[in-house]
Order: sequence, then structure tokens, then C-alpha cells
Amino acid sequence: MDPRSGRGWLTPFYSKIRDMVKDTLGIAAKESLIKIAKEVGVRLEKYWEEELANDFGFNETQKELVRKMLEHAKEHNLRPAKRVRATFVIYGYLLGKELNNSRNQELKAEMEKVWRVAEGVEMVHTALLMHDDFMDQDKVRRGLPTTQVIFGKEDKHYGDSMAVDVGDVVLCLGFERVLTAGFDGEVIKKIMQQMLRGITNTAFGQAYDVSLARLGELTEEGVMSLHRAKTAIYTYENPLIIGGILGGLSEEILTILRDYAMKGGVAFQLQDDVLGVYGDEEKTGKSSNSDLLQGKVTLLIVKVMEKGNEEQKRAVMKVWGKKKASSEEIEEAKKAIKESGAYQYSVEVSRKLAEKAAETVAKLRTWGLNAEAIDFLEGIERYMVEREM
Repeated sequence: MDPRSGRGWLTPFYSKIRDMVKDTLGIAAKESLIKIAKEVGVRLEKYWEEELANDFGFNETQKELVRKMLEHAKEHNLRPAKRVRATFVIYGYLLGKELNNSRNQELKAEMEKVWRVAEGVEMVHTALLMHDDFMDQDKVRRGLPTTQVIFGKEDKHYGDSMAVDVGDVVLCLGFERVLTAGFDGEVIKKIMQQMLRGITNTAFGQAYDVSLARLGELTEEGVMSLHRAKTAIYTYENPLIIGGILGGLSEEILTILRDYAMKGGVAFQLQDDVLGVYGDEEKTGKSSNSDLLQGKVTLLIVKVMEKGNEEQKRAVMKVWGKKKASSEEIEEAKKAIKESGAYQYSVEVSRKLAEKAAETVAKLRTWGLNAEAIDFLEGIERYMVEREM
């Protein structure tokens, strides 16, 4: 009997086609991310030049200090970055907008306002990074010294204090950028409520992050709860829902986007945790040892303690949370995580969640929404779990 008389022989072929489509969407999403990142960078540079032109201060000493703070804020905010949050604002908005129609001019004018909101979201992100680096006492961010290092060359306490203060300044400027974007009062009220609640939940998530080890929450559920409360809301849900509100999406569609964000955001952070230990520092812009030395609770750590043998556990615990360790000890810990199966487990969970996120947003294809935006949201999941930065 000819095996081709049935349809089963076509299954591998269709599977390969599906993978090719996913790869294509992933590549296109990465290109869109790069394009928007460049545009946001140009716009932010213009914003900071205008802000620096403001001569705030009541004497020359104060004016010089303010200028130094703003120049650092500009430099930090313009460091090379993915700009994924700004991109989610843009595509969240475009999801409800049909391109190539008679409203193109109107859409173009409104897009200028959306770009301002996206800029504000990126500024808020920079502010929270400054605070995060202070809390973690990290020395490098995006390949350059962190705020407390730059200001604390002669006095560590002064540097720490300035990291908090400059972060507060950038946070407020980011809010101002959103508030003055040009949307009517009711829309601004909705997106500010979304933004502020999202940041509040992120702060709760950050508190849980720094408390996990003390609380003894070395469990997979503890890690997943952390990533939902912190990264999924902050990196995915908040900017995406803000964009959706600006685009006039219904609550039903926003609910689907929230589901997508929870899955995609956790997948994103799991990959970040992998890069935090095994990433190329030239590409990630941060140390690949700091997560281990700071005692970060990640799925890698949870699983090596669960799946590893005694020797592997000892190798990891020898450096985890110890602040200092030899390069040989750190490499032994990384080797133990891989050999225990913890690395592969984390990667697989990340990819499965990304796939579920892509499937969730693909449901919107029957809703008559912007296909380009759906392609991006589906494709970015492919890219996010395979990225190297």
C-alpha cells in the first residue's frame, strides 16, 4: 500500500512549514524592534536636548549640579537598549488601527502623541533601572557604569543617594512626558491609572524579589509568582495595555492581551535569567556573574537544588549569594547548573510559555484587527526566547 494514500506523510511537511512561518515572524519582529528602538532613541535625544536647555537653579552651583544630573539622565536613557516597552506601546495602539485607509493622515497625527507616551514609558524604565541597580549594588548597566558608581567615585553614600535622586527626577519627567502627550483628559486618566498601578505592582514584585531568599521561597511557584508580579506586568502588560487604551481597544481584547502578557512576560524573564548566568557580557551589557553572586532566586537555582546531586549543589552554594568568588568557582557553579539539567529545564519552560503566548495572541486574527501588529506580537515571542541580549 502506498504510504502516501493517507495524509499522515504530510505531517512533517506541514510542521516544517509552520516552523518556517514562525521563524519568519520572529525575524520580522526583531527587525521591527530594532527600527522602533532607533526611532525612540532619536526622539529621546531631542527631548533631552530641550530639557537641558532649561536653566533651572537659584545659583550657579545649583544650576551646575542640575545640569550634571540631567546630562547623566540623558546618557543613561540613550544607552543602546531593546526598547521593548516602547515597542509594545506602539503595537498595542496599532492593533486597533487599520493602515492604508482614508484615515492615514489622522492616524499619522495621532501617532505623534503615541510616540510621546512611548518615550515616557522608556524614561520611567530608565528611572526604575537606576533604583534597581542601587538596590542590587550593580556596577554595570548596558555596558557602562551604573548611576551610583558614576556619582560615588569619591563617596559611596553620595553615589547611592544620587542614584535614588536622579532616578526620581527621571521618573517624574517620564510621567510628565505621558501627561503632556496631547490626548484628552479621560484617555490620559486611564493610561496613567494603568501605568501607576503597574509600577506599584512592580514595586511589590521587587520587594518580593529581594525577600525571596530570606522567606525561604526557593520553589518554582515562588519564581513564577515573582516573574508575573514584576516582569510580566512591567515589561509586557503595562505598555501593551497602555497602547491598547490609546488605540481604543475593547475590554474583551485587552483581557486577551493581558493573558498574552502574563505568559510572554514570564518567558522573557526566564530567558533573562539564563542570560544573567550564561550571556555574553559584550552583548547583554551586564555581568554574567552578578546574579549568582547576589543570590538571585531564579528557576536555574531552584532546579539545580531540586535536580542536582550533592556535588553540584555544593558547587552552586559555594558562590550563590556570596558576593565574592574566584572565577574558577563561578565556572564550576555554571557547569553544575547545566549538568544538573536545570539549564535545559528553564529553557524549555521559557519556550513553552512563549509558544502559549503566541497562540493566545493569534486568536485575535479573527477579530478584524491590524494583521501587522498581530504578526509582531506573535513573532516577538519567537525572538525573545532565542535572543542573546
